[in-house]
Amino acid sequence: MYQPAHFRLQDDAQIRHLLATQPLAAVIGPDAAGQAFVSHLPLTLLEEGGQWLLEGHMARANPHWAWLSAQMARQTEVLAVFSGPSAYVSPRHYEHERNVPTWNYLAVHAYGTLDLVDEAPAKDALLKRLIQQHEPGYAAQWRGLAEDFQSRLLAAIVGFRLRVTRLEAKAKLSQNRSALERQRIQAGLSEGSASEQAVAQWMQRLGL
Repeated sequence: MYQPAHFRLQDDAQIRHLLATQPLAAVIGPDAAGQAFVSHLPLTLLEEGGQWLLEGHMARANPHWAWLSAQMARQTEVLAVFSGPSAYVSPRHYEHERNVPTWNYLAVHAYGTLDLVDEAPAKDALLKRLIQQHEPGYAAQWRGLAEDFQSRLLAAIVGFRLRVTRLEAKAKLSQNRSALERQRIQAGLSEGSASEQAVAQWMQRLGL
């Protein structure tokens, strides 16, 4: 993605936070004809020996998993795109009239190769990590479900891990504007919609 230096997000802790709070990714990989195909999936970040892994699952009925599986031996690169909060920025916040509107946003592009996770115990562990991240209280209910019911659910999904080989993270938050203008933008967004408030919070989080 287009990455001016002043918008580049390089702090691993901030990137982890963005992935944890905005876990829904567009997983992009080739279909049977080699064309781009997208699945929208929640992904969980793991770290293993210093390498970042993004794990998730999709319905077995989704043909994407079979296409991706066929590409694994070739180590075809797959892309997962995470979109953070975004907001319109009005030029009314700027010091001079000769300015135009823009859009502030956060995004992460994670590139890597996939490993399929299709053994029932491994998929069960994968689901429990997802539950732990989003609703720990549901874990007891999942464990209490009938074993045959759990088995049917696990058989209906395919798990995977994306081994991240390249990461691009961007926080376009008016870093190219003056301190006074950033202050006005942050104040204005903090009184807006939930998405606008989230952008203002990120500006504050990054000390802008």
